[in-house]
Amino acid sequence: MVDAIDRPLYHDVTKNPVYAFVYRHIYPLFVSFYAWTIIGAENIPTKKDARILFVGYHSNHNWDITLTGMSVRQIMDEVPVGLMHRTLVTCCPWLKAFGCIQGTRANALAAYERGHRACMVIPGGAEEALMGHENAYTVNWQSSKGHLRKGFAELAIEADAVIIPVVVENMQEMVFNPLFFLLNITYLSKLYDYLIALPGYIGWLFLQIKMWTWMWTAMLPVLPMPVKASVIFGKPLHQEKGESPEQYALRVSHEYARLMAATNPGGLNYSRALRARFAT
Repeated sequence: MVDAIDRPLYHDVTKNPVYAFVYRHIYPLFVSFYAWTIIGAENIPTKKDARILFVGYHSNHNWDITLTGMSVRQIMDEVPVGLMHRTLVTCCPWLKAFGCIQGTRANALAAYERGHRACMVIPGGAEEALMGHENAYTVNWQSSKGHLRKGFAELAIEADAVIIPVVVENMQEMVFNPLFFLLNITYLSKLYDYLIALPGYIGWLFLQIKMWTWMWTAMLPVLPMPVKASVIFGKPLHQEKGESPEQYALRVSHEYARLMAATNPGGLNYSRALRARFAT
């Protein structure tokens, strides 16, 4: 492992005034509103030279991702580097204020080598967030062409990082977006998927349009729901002896799906999430 403890951080956002304001003033408000709790902090390695790759699920609103990243800082005293799709980082440059970079393997390795202990990635990508309410909490880490997404496993192997699965209880129910709800019940979202399925660059272009539109409409007026929300850090997952990147990625996806089903059984359910908050 490269000794990078004394190197300057690749992307230090703690001094950014936007991030500092959100962490000091907005984050505590959300913690109170959602009765936000941290479970499984003991599963995060505490050694200063340990490298960690957090893997998570993509909600359709992103609020949980922000809270999760700040919870990681609360535990590790470090902001995790968010590995994001290049389209989103390019169209939304303000994401850099929260530690997000283009999620290439080279960028991630550079972050580790320059002193960062943790990166965070969502193997399902923005496509996971675009799947719709009826597919909430469905873990399917495959590309639009049906190939297993194994890049995160290859990164963990090359960086000598341990994978920590991260699941948020009631993450989808934290926010109600009327526009997203309307697109789902009218099946307009599903109809658009036929355009994405078109061959070659045509389908790719429609996917980029949907991702860009989703990113901005997710920030339109929404209704925060006072549900109970918790972030759960699962057991560390190391590459086993003789395990290929494909096998490693598949094992992580199965373990993640198991943890997701145990945390959010039955899919999207606002009444369940509200009962969990106000149960006596």
